[in-house]
Amino acid sequence: MRRAVTTEDPARWEFEEYETDPPGPGEVLLRVRASGICGSDLHSYRDESRWLAPGAGWRAGRTPGHEVAGEVAGLGEGVTALTEGQRVALQPRPFCGVCTECRAGKTELCQVTPGLIGEAMPGGCSEYLVVPAENLFPVADDLDFSIAALAEPLAVAVHGYRVAAQLDASRPTYGERVVVLGAGPIGLMSVFYAAQSGAEVAVTYRYPQQRDAALRLGAAHTFEADGGDEAELRAWATEHPVDLVMETVGGAAETPAVATHVVRRGGRVLLLGVPARHVTFPAQVILTKQLRLAATVFYGYIGMQHDYAITTRLLNEHREVLDTLITHRVPLDDVAQGYAFAADKSSGAIKVSIQP
Repeated sequence: MRRAVTTEDPARWEFEEYETDPPGPGEVLLRVRASGICGSDLHSYRDESRWLAPGAGWRAGRTPGHEVAGEVAGLGEGVTALTEGQRVALQPRPFCGVCTECRAGKTELCQVTPGLIGEAMPGGCSEYLVVPAENLFPVADDLDFSIAALAEPLAVAVHGYRVAAQLDASRPTYGERVVVLGAGPIGLMSVFYAAQSGAEVAVTYRYPQQRDAALRLGAAHTFEADGGDEAELRAWATEHPVDLVMETVGGAAETPAVATHVVRRGGRVLLLGVPARHVTFPAQVILTKQLRLAATVFYGYIGMQHDYAITTRLLNEHREVLDTLITHRVPLDDVAQGYAFAADKSSGAIKVSIQP
């Protein structure tokens, strides 16, 4: 078995042979077929000053990849809900199942089992992984693996939208007006799910391929990002009150503050982007507009339905349009080139899929 490993230079990767133990009770041997590159990896990839800093996001010795799909290659004792050869999407957030958060149904908040597959432990830039069976969700037998790997970013958007809806449970989401800040993969997935839920969606973008993708996914309005001011969007929002703003940019952007100015009084702001540092949040605006805030970065159950149950169905039903988001497919040997494509949007990249 073979996997790619980061070095201190993000442009240079090493490859190593490894062996996995047979899957234990409740585990599955997963043959990785596709692993998407996430924007959270790219924040550190692009920031050379942080590569060697204490606590840097880009560290040597990692095998990244948490947007993973593959096929079941082996079953551990007691695994009966899956079969060998079955296509699955990986939910990469491990959980213990016994802590207070897990027992309350909030497995995404588990504090016992740390991190993500692909961050705290080796991920999808590997040929095989041993993972908990309960973290695997079946997909259609003929669904392209790269599309199936979109289950993870789509689940982030689905969970966020569902959490934000709980902030105003008496108000129907159908027919509301939603602004998505940022048209990276999480932003585009947010556009798609909000539109599927019946919202009128506006989105900000930086690159033409992002605008075009947003329109295909259901956006009704697009605004070119202008360095954090978003003047045209603010003027539009004054005439068209916005019920929910989904912030998906993260990094060092000041878009959380933009969100508070764009949303209507009494509206909701959802933070989905992963910040690279502390950003300014105008508390006085939040207070005087009586805004409601939510933030999430993972996925789990809301009620009796898991976010992945929703995403795997949507991926199958809308595979043609979602396939257009996969702009690059590269073999594991070319992982460095894949990350270079993903980091350079002039390449036309939206989602880059590594295929071990």
